Amino acid sequence: MRITRLEIYPLHVPYIPPIQRFRQDMYPTIIRVHTDEGVTGVGGGGHEHELAWRGSLEEEFSRLVGKDPVKLDLNRVPWPFNAALYDIVGKTLGVPVSQLIGGRVRDRVPVAYWTMVAPPEDMAAEAVEAVRKGFTTMKWHASYGTTVAIVKAINDAVGDRLALRIDAPMSRSLSEAVQIARQLSGYNIECFEDALPGRPRSPELYRLLRAKIDIPLAWHTGDDPVEVLRAVKNDACDYFNIGEGFRAAAVAQAAGAAVWTAAPALCTGIQYVFGLQQASVIGNATLPADTAFLLEEDFVKEPLPPVFEGFTEVPGKPGLGVTLDEDVVEKYLVKETF
Repeated sequence: MRITRLEIYPLHVPYIPPIQRFRQDMYPTIIRVHTDEGVTGVGGGGHEHELAWRGSLEEEFSRLVGKDPVKLDLNRVPWPFNAALYDIVGKTLGVPVSQLIGGRVRDRVPVAYWTMVAPPEDMAAEAVEAVRKGFTTMKWHASYGTTVAIVKAINDAVGDRLALRIDAPMSRSLSEAVQIARQLSGYNIECFEDALPGRPRSPELYRLLRAKIDIPLAWHTGDDPVEVLRAVKNDACDYFNIGEGFRAAAVAQAAGAAVWTAAPALCTGIQYVFGLQQASVIGNATLPADTAFLLEEDFVKEPLPPVFEGFTEVPGKPGLGVTLDEDVVEKYLVKETF
């Protein structure tokens, strides 16, 4: 088998109506890779806010042409070609992508409802929607001065049926973070993510905050094992948002810390399913993955697996387990690109 041809689909996709007041459109780029044996794979479709440069994609693809995807080290293949080649190899071998990236440790992945911050009454409505869709955790990026009111509005709407994951910018100082935490005592708060301002993070301040409040703390490290190690050595937090980070997950697991992935968030159905495959193989990814269905379309033919009691099934078909919906792609395709 040899890699032969690349199709690039630059897209202009509106967000769903509740999000459009904050952010109008997304510009994901989906690719499809062909082989000489007729097996194809799809990839891309992340949360890009500008079109990918076609020339750059074609240049990167030129390094793959003529190679056998089954014999490549796919861990070293860059995005967005990694997902497409995993899709091809999985189809060729008759196994899901999860089997190629470490072996599945769970068939169902916990997922969190992710939304944009809005006034308390709108956030309460989003919480009702999250519960209706089967979620048990809800995440949002906070804004200064609104966190307590939003939590109370959500609690009035759905009680404690949702654990709340509150992301930055929640506070402007250590004292403000402590004050917020104390006002939220007794509410169903899963954690504060990146609760303190400033980069690089101060492990000492986080350790102090952790000692003063009873709400768990999380760091969004992405795939940065050094940052995870720094937090662990300083007792700076409880959990980690590792993005798509296998290396960061390994360090956290050695320290006995739970993580969540952000791979399924803010993307098309292709990248979402690839993220589910990844989350299914990370042993300590026991916290709900950031998940957001914020686009008008997901661009795959198969219905995405529903959420039930906070979990969703990981597709078990060979490859990614989804098929590109060409009719929907055509509807949102950007005809002229650079």
